[in-house]
Amino acid sequence: MRHDARAGIEAKHAALQGSPQSGVAVTIRRGSFCGAGSWLAFVVLALCLTATIAGAQGTADDIPDRLLTNQDVIEMVGSGMTPLAVISQIHHSPCKFDKSAAGLEALKAANVPYHVVLAMMKAPELPPATKGRIVVVIPDSTPIQVSLSEDLSSDVQQQGYVIYFQVLEEIRIRGLRVIAKGARVRGKLLGSKDRSRTGEAARLDWSLTDVLAVDGQRLPLRGGSAVSGNELQQEKNVTVGKGEEFKAFTYGVRKVNVLAPIPASSRKPEDSTGPNP
Repeated sequence: MRHDARAGIEAKHAALQGSPQSGVAVTIRRGSFCGAGSWLAFVVLALCLTATIAGAQGTADDIPDRLLTNQDVIEMVGSGMTPLAVISQIHHSPCKFDKSAAGLEALKAANVPYHVVLAMMKAPELPPATKGRIVVVIPDSTPIQVSLSEDLSSDVQQQGYVIYFQVLEEIRIRGLRVIAKGARVRGKLLGSKDRSRTGEAARLDWSLTDVLAVDGQRLPLRGGSAVSGNELQQEKNVTVGKGEEFKAFTYGVRKVNVLAPIPASSRKPEDSTGPNP
């Protein structure tokens, strides 16, 4: 009985230590979890690790954006940025512009190009925040570019295997980030088979299931892909390399709770490393 318990503990230890999704290495001494009390401690440790990993993901993604103001535009133009680059920044940022007569006069005095001012006037107003968050609606079929996070092979992974991808470019709606770059995407292997004895080519099929939004919820996806071997070359198996890119689409209209953007003055100043005067 003791041998069986030890074998089970070592299996759990290997699963925690070798998990490619966690990125956390756990060292457990053999024989340190004998007894009911130690089993309880082991369960608590596993739950703490899970919470820590999930919290780290949320902290990295759920960061408030900075509001773009008239002064930001004036400074970008003054720094030599092209009008096209400034307009692109306006389109990809949450904005709070002063569109009054005085604000427009200040832009004119700073030689801000007409097309930049026009983009500022067309910038959408942000919805009101509730308890520091804004509800952003993600339209159905919003495209997401993803890349494979691991190698796939028909002679290694089997049907039902959970595949992981990562988002290549952040997704913004009305200037607010709803899906972060590097966010985890999950998929499922629908079929995996080597070349058959009758000559049928090897094949891998998979679907994309969901993506992690900045507020921690998983948004359902649709899409998938497949790869088949070359029947003429009689390949025994097929592979897909890590980093291969694919496109997914959000499934249905979804709502994400995004942290309200903050003005530049609300950011904490950087610590000075120099000596005090």
